[in-house]
Amino acid sequence: MPEDELIRPPGSPRISFLNSQFHRYLPDTSGLVRAACVFYLLHLLFQAKVAGLEIGAFFCLLCLGWAAARREMRLSFHILYFPLAVYGIASTTSALLASEQMKAFADGMLWFKMLIFPGAVILFRQVPRLRELAIVAYAVFAATIATYGLYEFFLLDRRDLENRITGPASHVMTLSGLLLPLALMFLFLWLHQRKWWQLTAGSLATITLLLTFTRSVWIGWTVAIVTLLIATRARLVFYALPLVIIFVTFLPLSLFGRLVSTFDTRQLSNFDRIRMVEAGVEMIKDRPLLGVGPANVKSTYSLYMRPDAPRPRPPHLHNNVVQIWAERGILALCAYLLLLGLFLRECIRGWHGPGRMWAEIGIAAAISLTVAGLFEFNFGDTEVFYLLLNLFALVVVSLERTRLSNEVPSGVVAGRTWGEPDVAALP
Repeated sequence: MPEDELIRPPGSPRISFLNSQFHRYLPDTSGLVRAACVFYLLHLLFQAKVAGLEIGAFFCLLCLGWAAARREMRLSFHILYFPLAVYGIASTTSALLASEQMKAFADGMLWFKMLIFPGAVILFRQVPRLRELAIVAYAVFAATIATYGLYEFFLLDRRDLENRITGPASHVMTLSGLLLPLALMFLFLWLHQRKWWQLTAGSLATITLLLTFTRSVWIGWTVAIVTLLIATRARLVFYALPLVIIFVTFLPLSLFGRLVSTFDTRQLSNFDRIRMVEAGVEMIKDRPLLGVGPANVKSTYSLYMRPDAPRPRPPHLHNNVVQIWAERGILALCAYLLLLGLFLRECIRGWHGPGRMWAEIGIAAAISLTVAGLFEFNFGDTEVFYLLLNLFALVVVSLERTRLSNEVPSGVVAGRTWGEPDVAALP
């Protein structure tokens, strides 16, 4: 009798159907590996809430580690592990040697957060079908939080700067940071694959992104689109410019005013960011190697602030580069820049191959979040940090698998060592 029949409860057609679907998408995997995949998908679906996404990540990594201990899961290496490890080491060192160590233990959670990247890479490599399920989970997630935001905007009348939409997230900046790369990902997926649900998810996310009144993500989205248009379809830039002018001209007054205020240095939030960067530079001058310590910027800001700074205790400096260097030191900043550089290198390598779609998605996600991070510390937002690592994992594995599919002859299984992708498991 087949093994599936032994574990299928008799007289339960609904369970039998779900079981068959489960085996269809996750074939030839053990129970622990399947459990890790399920918890990983739940982790993706609940990324708007810290508790939900971290519970999903914990049980995913627990099952993954258990499966590896039982030799049901092969561990593998990727070059992006290196900058993440350096970032963790630099952060821990800064926390231990900081003058204020009250939050040093809490920063140890950073190591747990970063484990989701190798966990996702290993799962995507061993269970290729999980990538398809992850894309669907992201589509559901993006459409859900975008619809929630539209509900707040149109039905709850949350349409001004003092009462902006947040969706299921805790803050409008978190909602914006989650929507930004997902909007771009599904728009590029639709451009290549033309599936209605991709366009739906991308359109909902983009419209909601506009209605958040968050200028940093507007700039990030625009720079990513323009960069890829220049790299792929340079002529379209000349046709797109008149459309952009018309679009901006007929924007609702509230959105137009918010856009124009981006260039006004006297505007309070803009002026506050300038003063934050200036204070951050002074912190860097005092402690360039180790920074003031993770989570200590808020308590030490008053020592470096200018007298006319609007806020005496901002939670962070609203700039990834300045914040990381001032808070964690030069080594952590180098690790952050190396992470971005190595990821973009992987995307550029796949630019002219069969993985062109994923190269475009990866570059769009990296550029948009990096540019937005010049005006907001999105690398320190837990939900956005998880999303960045998960998207990076999805992109790099998709790129390497399309590259291997193109290089490995049909019917040939190459030898595999620790650190190499599983060629035998290619779909």
